Parts: sequence; structure tokens; C-alpha cells
Amino acid sequence: MNCLSDFIRIEYRYLPSTLYCFVVVSLFFYFIGKTNKKRYYSYLFFILSLISIIDIILLIQESNIFLDPNKTFSGEFGGKSFRPTINETSLHIRCFDYNSNGGEKTIIFEAGTPFYSTIWGNVLDNLQQQQQTNNSNNNNNNPMNKIKQYCIYDRYGYGWSDLKYKSNRNKGIEGIEAVNDLKQYLEQIGINDHLILVGWSYGGIMSQLFASQFPSIVDGILLVDSMGLMDLTDTFLIKLINQGINSFKVLKYILPSGITRILTPLFPLSSGYLDSTIDLSDSLKYSNNLIYQSFNNIDASKNELSIIFDSINQLNAIITNQNNIFGNSEYMGNKSLVVLTAGQNGTPDWINLQFDMTYYSSNSVQIVNNSTDHFVPLHGSQSIVNAISLCIVMSN
Repeated sequence: MNCLSDFIRIEYRYLPSTLYCFVVVSLFFYFIGKTNKKRYYSYLFFILSLISIIDIILLIQESNIFLDPNKTFSGEFGGKSFRPTINETSLHIRCFDYNSNGGEKTIIFEAGTPFYSTIWGNVLDNLQQQQQTNNSNNNNNNPMNKIKQYCIYDRYGYGWSDLKYKSNRNKGIEGIEAVNDLKQYLEQIGINDHLILVGWSYGGIMSQLFASQFPSIVDGILLVDSMGLMDLTDTFLIKLINQGINSFKVLKYILPSGITRILTPLFPLSSGYLDSTIDLSDSLKYSNNLIYQSFNNIDASKNELSIIFDSINQLNAIITNQNNIFGNSEYMGNKSLVVLTAGQNGTPDWINLQFDMTYYSSNSVQIVNNSTDHFVPLHGSQSIVNAISLCIVMSN
């Protein structure tokens, strides 16, 4: 009964599945009583009904994953989840203690689209191993000891965060509005200074926008194979993002049928689905892939893809204004800025394009990891931890 009540409580997202099941079952019983010619339709609707019923049974069994992030993180990673709320919209933030007695810095991780907190699992594992090593060696001089805590979170609609719509329900929340909201959410849980922002891919745009809006509370920025101004003219990327928007639109309409469970082997990594070959905690992959097949996640992915270039244009306006007034692009001033670049990204001149981001601060450096592709949190997590350490050193 608890599972059933949880299923009913999960907002609107599974109501369409229930209604679809009712319709196909009704059509099955309708056609089974017809003539032999029309009775063949009953076979089709029997199969669709069976898939739908299995889907709903699984949804009921899995409902606790959607409602409680502790089911995903607590056993393996620990930490504490917070659900600060603004105007009845809650954001999920999960924080992990590092050196709560002597540290002062808080690491905030920003995922790329369409990923969220689960993508950082390997980085969390590396950080916890680093923490254990420091504790066992009593290494007080390690710059990582200046970390008080590190936090992952889910942007609107992803993971365990509520979906926030604009007046146009097909558009997401643009970058500056999203980071203004994030600051308020962080303040509600007592995080308001000495931030190190770690942004991967689109999360790099978000981290830069946050730093531009609230420079007094940011100590440093780590851009992990970040998107940038060069993407505004990348015709291949523009085409790819438009294809992604259309794919999520289609996925949304077939989701109630339960057929998406059969189609998962066709979902590429770039779509946010983590297949069995991905080297990541099983609990994180399991939860990620369940939430992937939910209306909130699909809407969040589709809507965020629709505003990516709007957010980049916001950053472009900030850098252009800096150039017009001061004759340079150092809008971050002398804040520590580490640009971690994936050497196997595949884009021509990618390393040079990434290097251009170092001009945003007078205190910056680029690191190239030639052993990883764009999915650095999955395939080069230790390099992220090393870059965080360097960012902290540079911020002192």
C-alpha cells in the first residue's frame, strides 16, 4: 500500500500512463468480440496492454526512487539532501562534508545538459578517497583541506528538483534567472560565501553566469570542457541540439505506453541515458535511468536545450560589455580560473578554443587531459579533483 500511495503522490507525471493503459485495455476487450477480420486488432492491443500493465507495475515498485534521493546516495556516498523552496518550487541540493572543522570553501558542481547530480558519482568517489587519504596521513598542508563541503544539485525538472515553467511552457529557464534562483536556494541552506564553481559543458556557462552575477561570494571557477561563445556559430552543434529537442518531444508522447523501456538500448550517452557499459555506481545508473523516463526529466531536457543559446548570448553580452568598457575580456577579474579541456573532444581547434576562456581572468590556467572525451565526469574524474585542488591553490 505504501508503494501505491507513493505512486499516486508523484505529481502528474504517471497519470498519462494510467490513462493510456485504460484505453488500450478497453480497445482490447472491444475488438476481441468483433468479427475475425477485426479480431486481429485485439492481438495488437493485447500486446500494448501487456506492456502498459508491466510498465505501471514497475512504476509503482520504483516510486520510492523518485521520492527520496537517499535511496540513491546514502548507502554508497552519504551526504545530506536539502529541498529549499521558492514560490512553491523546490530544488534538490545534496551536500557532503569534507573538512567541516577547518575548511571554508564550498564546491558547487554544475552538470551539463541533460544530466544532473547522478553524473558526478565518479568525482564523488574520488573526493571521498582523497578525503580518507588526507585523514590517514594527517596531511594538513594539502589544499583540499580548505574544502568545508561539496554539493551537487539538480536544475529545474531534473532528478529530484521540481519543474519550473515560464509562460511559454516549451522554453526553459534562461541562465541568469536560473543562477539568481540558485543563489537564493543556497542561502536558504546556509551557503553564501567562498564558493568554488565546477561547471561541465553547459554547466560551465551556468558557472560563469553565476560568477558574473555574484563575484563577491565566488573564490574560483573550474570550467570542465565547457561550452562557450564559439558554440554560437557551431552549425553542427546547433543542428544536434535541434535534433535533441525533437527527439525529446517524440519521447514525451510515447512515454505513457511503456515502450520506451524496450527502446533504451537505442538511447545514446549524449541523451542522458547511462547504459551498462558506463563505469559508474550501479545505484546512480539505476536511479538516473528510471528518472530519465519521466515527464519532468523529458520536459526539463527539451526546455533546457531550447534556451542554451539564449544563456550563451547572455554571457556574450557580459563579455562584450567588459571589452567595450575596459578593452579586455577579464570579466572575472583576478579570480582563480582553471580551464580543464578534453583532448579527445573531436572538435577542430577545440583546445585553442578552450584556451580563449583563460582570457576571462588574469589568474588563469588551462589543463588538457588527452585521455578523456567530452564526458569528463565519467571518463576523467580524477583530473577534475586535481583541477579543483589547483583552483584552490590559485585562489589564495
